[in-house]
Amino acid sequence: MKTKTDISYCRKSQQTPTGWFGVFRLRLADRVNDHIAHCPQCRRRLAGQNRVEIALMLMKSQPQSGHLLAKANAKTLGVLKHSLREAPKSETLRQSRPDTTRFEKLRPGLERVANTAACLFVILMIKTGLTNSLADYHDQGETAIHNYYARNLGQSMADELMPPKPPLT
Repeated sequence: MKTKTDISYCRKSQQTPTGWFGVFRLRLADRVNDHIAHCPQCRRRLAGQNRVEIALMLMKSQPQSGHLLAKANAKTLGVLKHSLREAPKSETLRQSRPDTTRFEKLRPGLERVANTAACLFVILMIKTGLTNSLADYHDQGETAIHNYYARNLGQSMADELMPPKPPLT
């Protein structure tokens, strides 16, 4: 429930001078934060705006079909008056589809090429022995850490923290 002070505070902040000098002199950012903290109506507006922004970001991050434009236009036309819904231009809006770019057309082929290149890279790493040298570096690092713990904490504590691996035969 709004109190009289909330309404007067809201009006007071809306009537303050704007402009570069006013923004600098009155520290607008601090005042807006204080206003939002004290005005429930502005808090609700900001929360609603944040929900819309989050929904748009989620929609942007999820893949959409090519029919999204037609669906959005159909929903928008459904809100209009009957005379506008039946206008000839509204039919073109109802059937419109987005233009696909060259990249969107080539995307499935590019993904196949990228997957093939990744597989070939893994095979090349295996053939050159790069994975074996990485495993050797990993083992040497673990041995160095074990020796560090043994030197600073004692051999029994180091064996407890990092049990030594048996040597390969």
